[in-house]
Amino acid sequence: MLLRGEDISIGVTVFRRLDYLEQALESAVNQTIPVKVCLYDDGCEDHDGLKRILDRFSGRVMYSRNPENLGLFQNMNQCIWKSPTPWVSVLHDDDALAKDFVERILAVAPKVDQCSLFVGGTTYINFTNHPFYIKNEHPEIEWRHVPVEELAVKNPCSFPGQLMLAATAIKLGGFPEKSLYTGDWELWFKLTQAGGTVQLGANLSYYRSHLDTNRGTTVANRSGRKFACCAAQVKRNLARLRAGGHEPRFDRTQWLHDQSPLYRDLLVYSWTMPGWLLRYNRQLLLLTKRTTYASRALNLVSKIFGNPGLRLAGLARLLGERLGLKMPQTF
Repeated sequence: MLLRGEDISIGVTVFRRLDYLEQALESAVNQTIPVKVCLYDDGCEDHDGLKRILDRFSGRVMYSRNPENLGLFQNMNQCIWKSPTPWVSVLHDDDALAKDFVERILAVAPKVDQCSLFVGGTTYINFTNHPFYIKNEHPEIEWRHVPVEELAVKNPCSFPGQLMLAATAIKLGGFPEKSLYTGDWELWFKLTQAGGTVQLGANLSYYRSHLDTNRGTTVANRSGRKFACCAAQVKRNLARLRAGGHEPRFDRTQWLHDQSPLYRDLLVYSWTMPGWLLRYNRQLLLLTKRTTYASRALNLVSKIFGNPGLRLAGLARLLGERLGLKMPQTF
C-alpha cells in the first residue's frame, strides 16, 4: 500500500474544555513526519483562550467552527467529512499522539496490501500526565491483520491513535451520532468488514483518564451504562457477521470473565450511579475474573455489603486521591 505524509491529516475536536488542548495540538503538529492538522470547534465559549492557543501554532493548525453545536459524535464526523486528505486520524482535545505516530504507520503501510483502518497500542495517563496503564495486547509484533470475528467481541483500540480511510468511513455513515458510548467501536467494526484493520505492536497514542463531566466516556461510566452499551454493541456486531454469512463462536461466560476493567470503573464511579444500575453492574462484577488482591477485596466487599459497600469503597478511593495517597489505578 502506498501511503505518504501528504495523504494524512489529523482532526482534533474541541467543545468547551481547553485544559489539555495545547498538548493535543502539539502532539499532532510536531509529528516526526509532518501532516495537516485541523481543529473542529463545536462551541467553545472561551474565544480568547482558544485564540491564544491557536496563535502559538503560527497558522500550522487549520480552524473550523460548527455553525451550531452538533454533539460529540457529529463533531467527530466533521473530521471525516471535511478531511483535506484521503486518510484521517481523529483526536480528542484531552488525548495525544506519540510523536512518531505517522512515521510508524508509514513504515508498515508498504507491507500491507489493503486496509481501511490502522490502530496501535495506547498509554493511559492521568490529568498530570503520569502513565498508569498500557493497553496493548500484542507489543511483540510489528503488525497484524485483526480478524473481524475478534473485533466483534472486543475493541482493541482506545480512541486515540487510529488512522482511517475517509472515503470508506463516509460511505459507512461515519460515527453513529446518537451513540451513548460505543460509536467508535461500531465504526471500527464496519471499517474492518469493509476493508480490514491493521494493528501495530507499537504504542501510538496517549489516552487521558480524568473525571471531567464534559467527557462523553465519563458520562457513560458515571451513569453505570458502560457495560450495557458494550454488551449491546457485541450483539450488533455478531448480528452483522451473521447477516454476512458468518457463524461466529461466542462464549458469553468467557466474555464476562474478560471484562475485568469493570473493577476500576465501579471503584471510581459507584458512588454516583443510580441504585438499580449499580445493582446491575455489581451482579456482573461477581461474574468477572479476580486476578489481584485489590479485585478480590472489591469482590468480597460487594458480595458481603452489596451496593452500600461498593459506594463506600468508591468514596474511600476518592478521599484517598484527594489526600494525595497512591490509589489503585488498574485491577
